[in-house]
Amino acid sequence: MKKKILPIPLILLIPIVMLVVVILAGIYRFSLSDEEILAKFPSSQVSYDPVVETVFDLKTTNPWTIKVPETNAYAFINEVDETKAIAFGRYDSGVERGVATVDTESISAVTLGKANFFVAPMWISNQGSGVFYYLGLFKHDQQRSRVVLVDQFLLGDRVQIQTLDVTQPVEDTKNSKLTGKGFIGFTQHSAEQSFAEAPSEKVLMSFSFDTQSIGKQ
Repeated sequence: MKKKILPIPLILLIPIVMLVVVILAGIYRFSLSDEEILAKFPSSQVSYDPVVETVFDLKTTNPWTIKVPETNAYAFINEVDETKAIAFGRYDSGVERGVATVDTESISAVTLGKANFFVAPMWISNQGSGVFYYLGLFKHDQQRSRVVLVDQFLLGDRVQIQTLDVTQPVEDTKNSKLTGKGFIGFTQHSAEQSFAEAPSEKVLMSFSFDTQSIGKQ
């Protein structure tokens, strides 16, 4: 007498079918490059910060971030004024609030090792009358996908930037690290001048920088 082959119960067939589908999907996924996946599924495309893309021609998913000197506040640079060649963003530390602005026309790009750095004048305004100018060192942080302020040094209150020259970094054989140098020229108020007047005292300052700091020489 022939034995009957019993049909596979539906409850067992469902997990088998699902397993086959998962295996086929995995094979299909690994046969595609990341670019092909983004092209096929545009809704899953990453959104890039428009300010970073405009100013630096870089693609980052997080905003340009500045820790405001002498405060615990952070400013996200989220606006660009191309006619004035500036980028800026607001900050609010609770005690102080104001605007952080960067001179985009004067940005100098340099490479230290495998990382991209940028040197640029920036200024901080708050509720008071002062507008404090700094020379900032910015880094393209690839790991966190953002441009961030690494360090800065004070130039003065309500100065006027005239020139910025940055030399490409060379390896410091003595300390085995990459360093860059440059000069910044600006006018400041003399001891005899009031801040209502345009600054007239000329200053030419040399500076140096590495991957972690920037300062006067």
